[in-house]
Order: sequence, then structure tokens, then C-alpha cells
Amino acid sequence: MKLVRNSNPLHDFSCEHYREIIGAICKTHRTLCFRDVHSLGRSILEIPRFVIMRHDVEFSIPAALRMAEIEAEFGVQATYFLLQTSEYNPFEEDEAVLIRRILDLGHDIGLHYDAALFERLGIDPLKTAAAQIELFETFFQTKIHAMSSHMPMRSGRTFSIPGILDTYDPLFLTEMKYISDSTQGWREGVVTGSLEKYNHIHLLTHEYIWHPHGWDWSALLFVEVQDKFQRAWKRAENFINMYREGLQMRAIKDKQFKERYMNQKTDDSV
Repeated sequence: MKLVRNSNPLHDFSCEHYREIIGAICKTHRTLCFRDVHSLGRSILEIPRFVIMRHDVEFSIPAALRMAEIEAEFGVQATYFLLQTSEYNPFEEDEAVLIRRILDLGHDIGLHYDAALFERLGIDPLKTAAAQIELFETFFQTKIHAMSSHMPMRSGRTFSIPGILDTYDPLFLTEMKYISDSTQGWREGVVTGSLEKYNHIHLLTHEYIWHPHGWDWSALLFVEVQDKFQRAWKRAENFINMYREGLQMRAIKDKQFKERYMNQKTDDSV
């Protein structure tokens, strides 16, 4: 399918436009991820010009990887905040491999937590978020430096854990310019229009709204549902083939199972 980009940059959410945005940022500002911010602390404000690169990953790990690969072309490292309670599953094999790829490109991951869900379930938010951080760190063998609230206006609160940066700390919202592309709606124009105006920028982008064909965000949600269905169908086909093979080899597999796990010799092996 031929890419037809929106002629208005304000409504152009194609991957090619994102590539142009990253290129423009790199010409004027230093880029930082929250791993860098955690290390530098408030001294980041001494950097003449910077953009903190933040992604809240809402629906699609494959889309997040697309953005990560574009950034890597420019040597840019960003923080990808991942939910453990979303439509995607960061611990499912295929998606875990993609997250590992994002990390291997030099990016880092953070915790995207759902405080409203914690409240609905009546669970301690601090203990739960700390447990989620530990799980991410153990599973992906990485360090979590920051956490970001999912839809913070829904719960009306954010919180922080000692040693973990809170992206909604005043440092990131009032002491630097905060810019977001939420629901394909740049509030003050495309971020590239703010590069000359602001020296210190905290840029939040969302993976699912940037697509090779630059489609509308609502259509992209249905595209993501379709993609998930196709991946689930493929997994089902693989499992069916594997189980059919297992059924054909049941006698051999049962013998191997007993010898390995039950420390028991079968009659024909005596």
C-alpha cells in the first residue's frame, strides 16, 4: 500500500514523520532517557538544551519496537513505560522477545502502573508497584529507573517509590516544557515547532498512534485488534501441530517422561 501522508504536519502521524521529528530534535537538543535523568538528578537543568524521550506503551509492543528502531537510527535512547495490566502481555514469549530487542537497541524500560485498577481491586498501590518493578527487573535482567501513571486523571493520583523517578514529579511538568501527542492531539503544535522556543523539554509519545501509513488513532486500535487476532491464530496453529505430533509419539514421550521425572524404568527397558 502506498503511503499518502497528511499534508498538515499537525495531523501526520506516519512513521516517516516521526523519523523527521527525531532528526530535527537531534539537530538542536541533546536527548535523554530516564536512565540518564536518574543518574544526573537535578543537574540535568544545567544542560543547555535537552529533550527527555518518554513513551507510555498503551496497546502495542510491535509499534513500540518500530519507534525504538527509528530512534536507534539516530543514536537516540528513550524510556518505554510498560503496563503489566494491558491488552498486551510483556511476559508472553513473542512480545517479551520484542521488548528484549528494544533493550538491546540501548533503550530502557519503566513501569507504567494503573493506579485506578489498584484502587478498584483494593490492593496496596506502593507494594503492588514495587512488586511489578521487581518482576520487570528480574524477568528482563534490567534496572527500572522510573514509573509513569496510566491515565492519571482517571484515578486522580500518582505516587512514587524511593529511588524510582515519578514522571509526574513537578520537575518534569513545571520546571521544563511538557509536550504530549496524546490521542494524536498536539496541544501546542508538533513538537518540532517548540524546539526553538524551549531549551528543556519532556516529550511524551504513544506508540499505537504512529503507524507506517499514518492512520487515524481510532482505526489503529482496530488494526491492533486484528493483528493480535492473527498472532493468536498463528500461535493456535503452532500448538495444534505440536500437540498432534505429541499424540503420534505418545508412547515414546510417555516413556521419556517416566524415565526423566518419575525415576521409573518401563517394562521394555528392564
